[in-house]
Amino acid sequence: MDLLRVISVAAVVIGHAYPGMPGEEYLQIWRMPLFFFLAGFFFSTSRTFSGEVAVRWRTLATPYLTWFLILLGAVWAMEHTPWPFGEYVISGALAGGASTDMPFLAFWFISVMFFAALLLRLLVTLPWWVGVVVALVGLTLAEIPESRMAYTLLGIGLVPACTTYMLAGYWFRRHFWRIPRAVPVGVLCLIVGFGGVVLGAETMNMKWSGFGTYLLSPMLAILICCGMVLIFSTRVDAVLRRLPSAVTVISELVRTGTLVVFAHALVLYLALRWLGIEEPLTRTALALALCWALGVLVNRTPLSPYLTGLPARRSPRTPAPASSAAPRR
Repeated sequence: MDLLRVISVAAVVIGHAYPGMPGEEYLQIWRMPLFFFLAGFFFSTSRTFSGEVAVRWRTLATPYLTWFLILLGAVWAMEHTPWPFGEYVISGALAGGASTDMPFLAFWFISVMFFAALLLRLLVTLPWWVGVVVALVGLTLAEIPESRMAYTLLGIGLVPACTTYMLAGYWFRRHFWRIPRAVPVGVLCLIVGFGGVVLGAETMNMKWSGFGTYLLSPMLAILICCGMVLIFSTRVDAVLRRLPSAVTVISELVRTGTLVVFAHALVLYLALRWLGIEEPLTRTALALALCWALGVLVNRTPLSPYLTGLPARRSPRTPAPASSAAPRR
């Protein structure tokens, strides 16, 4: 499953580097829903609400504030170059939600994820139908004509709608083990999900309250997420277990996810404006390579909790050589 989490981060970068790409609708239908789905899939059942607040503050809010200050410095620094950011980029970043722009592109979803996790913590203590009602109301409010949900402070108006995917991931985790022949069922989910897009279901742009065709597109997105989880948690993981070096690399990259989300927009901007790299896939590869490398490095320093939301990764200690004279215990 770690590989799927790495892919979900890479999909975010591709979407920002290559807007309007050919076949974009087949990427947009799942790239943001998958983030929320996986957050629900791995959602802990043992925390209290206050414990959830503490964890999300450490893993989401702390990096959010740190990167806000870093990118604020970058915006001010760029004011003295031929490539300044937009006039209202700082006020938009403070407002959050759909108001965010380069280099704060992905901040909206971190703030929404923070509040969605707290909402989910409350919902899992209530009857299942309460979550269904919240999801339906959230999607309805997000999709009414001229909806302003995306322009609420920190995008908090999108929280109930986005919690739909977290709820789906949460409940899928608790029942997917009952599914026989996971891979064929997963492939079927992908066929139905993407087939719905082929047949005309609208794709997503959740940042601007774009949840596609009412209820249908979210259902298709959930089907695609279910299919991916079924395939990656079985067949793909079985292959990776035979490749320990690949597992090590993937584990390292998973820990860089938060840093990549926050830092990639600045790299994409500089690659285009400063280096003149217009080819989207080249900029994507550059952003991923630099952010992954930076993340792996940061994860081994005291800065890790502030930039990635994770404790610093300790290098394994070399065991002391055995000695026959060592005292027995």
